[in-house]
Amino acid sequence: MIAQTEAAYTDIVRGAGTGLSYSAEQVFAVQACMTNDFLADTASRNPQSLRLAMLNSAAVGLTLNPAEKLAYLVPRDGRVVLDISYRGLIKIAVDIGSIQWAKAELVYKNDQFKSLGPGQLPEHVFDPFEDDRGEFIGAYCVAKLADGSWLTEIMRASEIWKTRDMSQAWVKKKKGPWADWPDEMIKKTVIKRASKTWPASGGRLAKAIHLLNEQGEGLAPEHLALNALESPEEGDPEKAGEKARNTVTRALNQAAENGMWAAAEQYFRDRFKNPDELAYALRELENRKQALPAEAGSSDESGDDPA
Repeated sequence: MIAQTEAAYTDIVRGAGTGLSYSAEQVFAVQACMTNDFLADTASRNPQSLRLAMLNSAAVGLTLNPAEKLAYLVPRDGRVVLDISYRGLIKIAVDIGSIQWAKAELVYKNDQFKSLGPGQLPEHVFDPFEDDRGEFIGAYCVAKLADGSWLTEIMRASEIWKTRDMSQAWVKKKKGPWADWPDEMIKKTVIKRASKTWPASGGRLAKAIHLLNEQGEGLAPEHLALNALESPEEGDPEKAGEKARNTVTRALNQAAENGMWAAAEQYFRDRFKNPDELAYALRELENRKQALPAEAGSSDESGDDPA
């Protein structure tokens, strides 16, 4: 199921400069399926989603090695998606030079807490060995930037619960990560918000994420098809609509910048289920590769630092 992603995976890793090994990550993915029957069943029913989750892991540059606890393959709503831990979010930011390090803490009613503003470290005094620190009232994230300055983000408990209540698993059954690992999810929530104030990352990593997920936010696509990569029905590229043509142009522009032609092809096959639109996308991909050989061949050797 995973082998079909090797070319695109390698393409993305080379462009992002993350150094991930496809063979190693393939083993981690197989191990994850072997130890989780639900994940294995979901991957079997929707292999395309497993392949896309693997490509997303390549784009963000996080290993699936369970020992590092950075990213995981999880079954969700009939598909396999890439879930990133708060440790993974911090690692991405450190790797791209946005921050030196970051840490999130939970605050309870019996703690002594004083905010000194977004550019200063807060004062937070508490006994880490105390079992009863009172009611949970909020959380914060502190990050040390590349220039040595600080950024602090604070969230009240009510804001965090609003985020939790967007989880369908929590709302419907009071299950899922918010039930099993509430502290971890709270930290992840405040770090996600804090990261919006950190210096912009940009570069190849951001472009790779955008290429694989136009929403730019999720690290797994919003919608996944149940079919795999079998040969599609023949289509007429001249019948492709304007919206599809614009999407193809944007994706090819990004692929040309990064030399990610294999990733672009898989993106088109995942994105376009209409035979005419897919035929147009693949035709334009071949035309662009043939028309711009210098761009395609030089992008990986430009000497630019990866994001």
